[in-house]
Amino acid sequence: MNLPNKITLIRIILMPIFIALFLVSFPGSKFVALGIFVLAAVSDCLDGYIARKYNLVTDLGKFLDPIADKLLATTGLVMLITGANPIIPMPYGIVVMFIMILRDYEVTGLRQVGQLKGRIIAADKVAKIKANFLYSTLVYGLLISALRDIEVVNNSEFMKYFTLVFYVFVGITTCLIALSGIVYLANNFSVFKDDKKDAKPQTPVETTEATIVESDKNVTKTKATKTASKTKEKILK
Repeated sequence: MNLPNKITLIRIILMPIFIALFLVSFPGSKFVALGIFVLAAVSDCLDGYIARKYNLVTDLGKFLDPIADKLLATTGLVMLITGANPIIPMPYGIVVMFIMILRDYEVTGLRQVGQLKGRIIAADKVAKIKANFLYSTLVYGLLISALRDIEVVNNSEFMKYFTLVFYVFVGITTCLIALSGIVYLANNFSVFKDDKKDAKPQTPVETTEATIVESDKNVTKTKATKTASKTKEKILK
């Protein structure tokens, strides 16, 4: 297992630790959880950079990296929409989650169809911008969650405006997720086209004619063989 794959695997392993630290209650636990999430998000950029720069791209990496990315994003969002006092209030949190999962399923389906037809569907610029906004929004939300444990900060005017700005980020990120899904579908809809649709189907008449021609060829070949055999017999006599 090369270095990029090890980094990706570590990112996956960090998620249960992040969840545990976020859910337990001791002074500063959510700040520690936030630090782990930031570390995991940075590793997402790091493993891809190392793999491309040093030509260490492997099939294992192609398998693990999407899993780690989706696990990171989904876990962070779940932490923000659950609990007695969620950072993203209901029902908006469920809407964001639904749009994100729908987009991921769509892209996964497109890539599977493309793979069957020998076509690689890579991430575009909109997807990369979406990913940056999503990670930034999740880190922002987790920071708010950590600050809420500090009573003085939680009751301040600063916290109200800080939270309002976060809601703006959530709105922008949600729109980018939806836009990314639309762009993926528009740019790669051609993978659903039937490659054989332009092939001209044979009519019953054409099929019959082809069969007759083939039969004539076989008869001619048989006659030629018999003639050659008779000629050979005469020579031998």
